[in-house]
Amino acid sequence: MQNLDYEFIARPRIIYGECGLEEIPGELAENDACKPLVIASRRAVQRGAGKTLIRAFRDSGCIIGGIYDEIQDYAGISLAREAAWLYRQRGCDAFIAVGDRFAADVARAANILVSEETDSLLPYYKGKTPARRLRSFILVPTCCTGASAAGRTIVTDNRRLRSDFYFPDVVVTDRRMVGACSPRCAAESAVLAMDNALWAFPDNGQNPMRAAFAHAALKQIAENLSGFLQRPGDGKRALPIANAGVLASIASANARPGIVRVLAEELEKETGIPAAVFIANLTPGALFLMQKNGLSAPDDLLLAAAGMDQYAATPQEQRGRQAVETVLELFESAANAIPEAGISRIPAYRLTEACKNAANREMAGFSMDEAMAVLEMAKQEMPW
Repeated sequence: MQNLDYEFIARPRIIYGECGLEEIPGELAENDACKPLVIASRRAVQRGAGKTLIRAFRDSGCIIGGIYDEIQDYAGISLAREAAWLYRQRGCDAFIAVGDRFAADVARAANILVSEETDSLLPYYKGKTPARRLRSFILVPTCCTGASAAGRTIVTDNRRLRSDFYFPDVVVTDRRMVGACSPRCAAESAVLAMDNALWAFPDNGQNPMRAAFAHAALKQIAENLSGFLQRPGDGKRALPIANAGVLASIASANARPGIVRVLAEELEKETGIPAAVFIANLTPGALFLMQKNGLSAPDDLLLAAAGMDQYAATPQEQRGRQAVETVLELFESAANAIPEAGISRIPAYRLTEACKNAANREMAGFSMDEAMAVLEMAKQEMPW
């Protein structure tokens, strides 16, 4: 009998459905809170997300203490300090983040400042973790990656903070909030969610909980991706992709970061090109190198990506290769709406610096040479 020894944390309670926003006051009450500060991205507010949230609170007895909507494409300590000041001035007792990862990162940073009664995050950049549980934190994503459901935050020039305390208490995926994606935003969201799910699969036999989350996420993506990409503004089509993004993010938070994600994030820092663009371009080469190095995809990957009929019809010895091909088809369908990264046009010194920084990242299980090899493969036509 196999002896399983593993750790897995899935702290957020996931509320998924048509009327998830109306559940938020009850969730706040369970944590003795009734006056949240809403930290929202500017785009989300412009699309009406703030008004939708306010209407959901109408008959609840809860009061929204304020809406801080200065978040655009940056999560900085100055924004977190302003949000923390507003929280204290209005007498708030919880945080709700509405929007993309920047809104969630500012909310986390402000929560640390308030809960730890400090004005500086410097000790937390250096590895300090909160001494106690933070204030109640609810995440309402308006894009479909679900990336902010994990226990990490990035503020001010890509400084990373990681702790189990940073997981949101509740994640609410509501049809009214996730149905405002542009075609490119939809494609990038799908790529990020698939990447989280894909790289949580290796060695998942050692962690059945991680396997279950990754499997459920990729299955939902495979079943709904085509319709979502055709009509990304349809909240009903976006909802299962958003839920899959949350599940994939939690699975990824319990796994070692994949080489593609880490390298893409470092390339984003060097070039300003979104990480999702690099992920779409780097994934085929990374999967090819994985197979070339004798690492086979787990059978469960094919079952999640292609379904039971395809899985049963594929001979066991071919399932690993078929799984990779099926996953690549999913990535390709999304990548058609994402521009090329233009890796060959990026100065060599920037590529080298990104590979060095990626290999030196905490928990990175690859070398600088392996990162360079993935970049080189991205410039070639894959010999599938």
